[in-house]
Amino acid sequence: VMIVKQQSMSFLQLFVEMRGSIVPAILPHIFASASLGVIACMIIHERMFDEHAFKISLGPFTALGVAISLFLGFHNNASYNRWWEARILWGNQIIVTRDITRFLLGTISGDVTNVDDIETSNISPTIHESNVESGENKKLFVMNSSKGMSKKGCVFNWKENIVRLCIAQTHAFRHQMRPNCKMDGTNTALCDRNRFLSKGDQAYLGKCKNPANSILLMAAKVLGEAHTYGKIDTYSMIHVQNQLDSLCNIQTACERIHNTSMPLAYSLLVNRTSVLYVVLIPFAIAGLAGWWTPVFTATVAYTFFGLDQLAKEIQEPFRDRPMCLALSAMSRVVEADCLEAMGLTAPDYLKPQNTILM
Repeated sequence: VMIVKQQSMSFLQLFVEMRGSIVPAILPHIFASASLGVIACMIIHERMFDEHAFKISLGPFTALGVAISLFLGFHNNASYNRWWEARILWGNQIIVTRDITRFLLGTISGDVTNVDDIETSNISPTIHESNVESGENKKLFVMNSSKGMSKKGCVFNWKENIVRLCIAQTHAFRHQMRPNCKMDGTNTALCDRNRFLSKGDQAYLGKCKNPANSILLMAAKVLGEAHTYGKIDTYSMIHVQNQLDSLCNIQTACERIHNTSMPLAYSLLVNRTSVLYVVLIPFAIAGLAGWWTPVFTATVAYTFFGLDQLAKEIQEPFRDRPMCLALSAMSRVVEADCLEAMGLTAPDYLKPQNTILM
């Protein structure tokens, strides 16, 4: 899920916009900081207690503020690098699937593959008896009628089989990165994956620990058998295999990000120093700022805690959060482009709903 900013938003609209903001998450911190500012003013100005016992020199806070800013900068930079790398990888997922589709359907010639020539038990497509133009009864690759396909019982040749497996792999990949998304509703990533798989494929993947990787293996077997029976030359086969390798590399890189958290010490260091700074700063500025102290303290809290919260939001780019990646939208791009290339009815690209893109 990703927040998409409206291009026509004015300065005032941006100032009060709460959708996608980190303010709701840190609002308790802001109120607590403002309350400390009020307490500091009461102690310093109303002399409720011995003011000298609570009054702090402002000098040390300059150095401490610079140090915290550096810590926050490192933390946010590391978090953003994770987010941006994940976005680049998913962009490459779209690029590679488009390349495979264009190369197979636009460059490689060949008729519908006869199943008598190529064994397919390992890739488990559904096989039906079908009458061809010659009137002979032959076994052909046939995909079960499925939601989202424009033709009932679409006949797939080996090239289209690889393309549909690439679509299924993208949805399976998305499901493994983000198993649940509240914005998807009933149209889950798993449902999207299964729309491009036969019942046999689904049963096979149900036994696999890494379905997305297993789908790539299925595609590689189709490619290898096509090469064995002369449906594709060696150089073209190597190119397609290299692209399948690229999909594997993309998936593995995303799994590295998904399975490796930011070091806890990073967050602890930033959080503890920020809390210490915000707790003490009111007593340092109350003598100068007067009753404006709560406002300044709340602003400091918003800046420090906001940057810390922002880093926490984006350091896990595959979560179902407003600042994470729009995996559903990117998967839909792959699906629509591939189906259109195969001459099937392609769904529309997903568009932001109330500034939210799934």
